Amino acid sequence: MRENVASIQFLRFVAATLVVLFHSTQAISKYFNDSIASLFTRFADLGASGVHIFFVISGFIMIYTSFGRKDDVFSTKNFLTKRIIRIYPIYFIYSALYLCFYHYFANGKNLSLGEFFGSIFLIPGYSSLLIGPGWTLSYEVYFYACFGIAMMLGLTRGILALTLFFLAAIFFRFAIDTNQPVIHVMTNTLLVEFLFGAWIGYAVLSTVRISNKLANMMLVLAITGFLAGYSFNHFPSVITWGIPSAFLVAGFVFKERNGRIPFLIKKCAFLGDSSYSLYLLHIVLIDAVILLTIYLDESIRMHVYRIGEFGMIVVCFAVTAYCIAVAFISYELIEHKVVGRLQDLYRRKFAVVPGIVHPH
Repeated sequence: MRENVASIQFLRFVAATLVVLFHSTQAISKYFNDSIASLFTRFADLGASGVHIFFVISGFIMIYTSFGRKDDVFSTKNFLTKRIIRIYPIYFIYSALYLCFYHYFANGKNLSLGEFFGSIFLIPGYSSLLIGPGWTLSYEVYFYACFGIAMMLGLTRGILALTLFFLAAIFFRFAIDTNQPVIHVMTNTLLVEFLFGAWIGYAVLSTVRISNKLANMMLVLAITGFLAGYSFNHFPSVITWGIPSAFLVAGFVFKERNGRIPFLIKKCAFLGDSSYSLYLLHIVLIDAVILLTIYLDESIRMHVYRIGEFGMIVVCFAVTAYCIAVAFISYELIEHKVVGRLQDLYRRKFAVVPGIVHPH
């Protein structure tokens, strides 16, 4: 297992926080009748880019952690098992929390048995029914499956095969009906964002060197791209958010390889550990603080209006900070322990099988 890249860990936290701010602003605006300044609401829309940063990071991490060296032997079974352990147990636990909360404090999820199992196993078309942001995990799971198969060919041939397969699938979306959720995922341009990250990871393993000046230029292009995408949002998201996300990830990764990563990013990198919990929990946490506040005292709604538009912006950031804090605690008490124990069990079982090399 390779060491964590501090900049990637930090970007995981940034991506999750952007999504939380986006949803916090949307929820507060909804429950308190557009009490937030429209300019800030539009600014918060930049938070949608967090999903695309996540996809690029995911592609990078899969390459970077699966191949300590370019000539490492890849085990599909080992890879997919570790991904299942990483994704599903915590998703199951947090799904149960969602079901309980909305059953007691709202109208419930009211899912059929088929919808429940479709959502719990992250099947396209169903994955957002329990946890709204779960729709992105359908893409993650599909990418893992394709990655696990492609890398049986080895790193270089595998990444080429994966690239050609995704591009061919996207090309065919113009010739087939993509209304079927599974086909929609398999042919979506979002898959290109995983490829961006995978090729950045491949460049790192290939010891490609990029000067700090060029890395800084990538970061400038990233910021410029995000701002342009914010202004011209009629373009496909892979252009408005995906390409800037790739520049962002590449810029930070190569700055770190040059030993020029800012000290503050290194110090805050630990926050990236709880990004998965933050991503999954934030919707129920936002609804909890808003619905329980209104439930306890309806007059609070009138007091909130009196704080003005600037005060509501402060509330948005406060709710976001509260989500970060709760998710970090949840990570320490639940995610870290559950995933850690399951990974230890798998490693011990894997290590005692004769003739099997211990996984990276």
